[in-house]
Amino acid sequence: MILVIALGFHHLLVEEEKNHLLERREREARILAASMRLPFTQILLYEETGLVAEAGLLDMYVSRLVASKEMHVSYAIVLDSEGVVLSHSDLTQFHKRLDDPLTLKALIAADITLSHVGDPFKDGVIDVAVPLNVSSKRFGTLRLGYTLEGLAWEIRMLRRKVMALTAATSALLALLVFIAARIMTRPIRRLASALNAVQPGSFEPVKLPERNDEIGELQDSYRVMVDRLREEEAERKRTHELLGSTEKMATIGTLAAGIAHEINSPLTGAMHGVQALRKESLPQTKRDQYLQVVGESLDRIRRAVSQLLDYSTVHAAHFSDCDLRRLVGKTLELLDFQIGKGGIEVVNRVPPLTVRADAHKMEQVLVNLVLNAIAAMHSGGRLDISQVDGGPYVTLVISDTGVGIPEENLGRIFEPFFTTKGTGKGTGLGLAVCKKIVEQHGGRITVSSRPGEGATFFVSLPHSPA
Repeated sequence: MILVIALGFHHLLVEEEKNHLLERREREARILAASMRLPFTQILLYEETGLVAEAGLLDMYVSRLVASKEMHVSYAIVLDSEGVVLSHSDLTQFHKRLDDPLTLKALIAADITLSHVGDPFKDGVIDVAVPLNVSSKRFGTLRLGYTLEGLAWEIRMLRRKVMALTAATSALLALLVFIAARIMTRPIRRLASALNAVQPGSFEPVKLPERNDEIGELQDSYRVMVDRLREEEAERKRTHELLGSTEKMATIGTLAAGIAHEINSPLTGAMHGVQALRKESLPQTKRDQYLQVVGESLDRIRRAVSQLLDYSTVHAAHFSDCDLRRLVGKTLELLDFQIGKGGIEVVNRVPPLTVRADAHKMEQVLVNLVLNAIAAMHSGGRLDISQVDGGPYVTLVISDTGVGIPEENLGRIFEPFFTTKGTGKGTGLGLAVCKKIVEQHGGRITVSSRPGEGATFFVSLPHSPA
């Protein structure tokens, strides 16, 4: 800012001084013209009245004007009232009629006129014209070319002096501003350091020297801020602990409700079966039926408890290089009976591809997803399994042509105990277990679906390291 302002003042000062120098030269040109008016008028008057014979006085005066270095005249012209040259520093112009704009302007002027020829600051000329008259009688006009030689050199010297002064002044002002800024910003930097020292878990205000100015008010605001942050941090911790307890209770409630729902029905059926089996008069066929009901009920209870254990227990994963295509093929062979029974057409387009995974856990994920797809296609359909690359992930795409998933359920299908199947047909833990296993592998699982248009699950796993 100082430099810009200084350069602005430098420019204004130089321009002002240039104008003064030019005005001074113009005054000198006017004075010269005024001083030459009388002798040239007298010569023309004497010649016209015949007091003196023509003896080349005009030419002598003109030549002396141009030859004199003190006069700074580059050319001199004496014209009659019609613009005919009576005398000229250039003898070849004698008796010629001049009709250039400067001559015409000089002939009609009633007083001294000035005109600039060329750039005045690049060795231009001031053309000064003065009428040669006595009272109302005009004998002719004198035109002088007053040179501005040396003006450009003076301007250059002026620029150098002003530039040196500007540079020295700017340097001094910059130094003063720097010193003043260091002094004035020291308390601000101290306050900024104190603010940077405020970190999560560390809300003790840094001691700052007391001040009675605006900085002191900022320091007081800083202390108030730190006190409020400390209080809010304590309140946040209390709220976090309360939320943790609430979440635990909610989780326990969800688990209890899910277990109660999944175990109560088959347990009730098993108890009725046991009570019926106690009757000695029960026919063997009925006894066999009740034994089957008891067995199925206990099996449902076992499956629910097993899935709950899979979801709640973190089992150690045994990672190895697995061929993704073989895993898919093995899963389809395992579920071949259910696929054939449901009239499902299967298309396996997964290429041979190696991933780093726990083969047993990934089979569990594939089984759950394929069984869900089979359950969604009540009257047959098409199951398409393919693979796409997604940056750092290998994505397995499992699509079915089943009933699809309502939009309002898409955000909940991976929640524990959430199921859209009828009572006794699902625990709501299958997809939750799949999500947990995939995340344990460092991947992610998502779904895309529309009611009546089937569902597509995307299982993304990290690429196997080279």
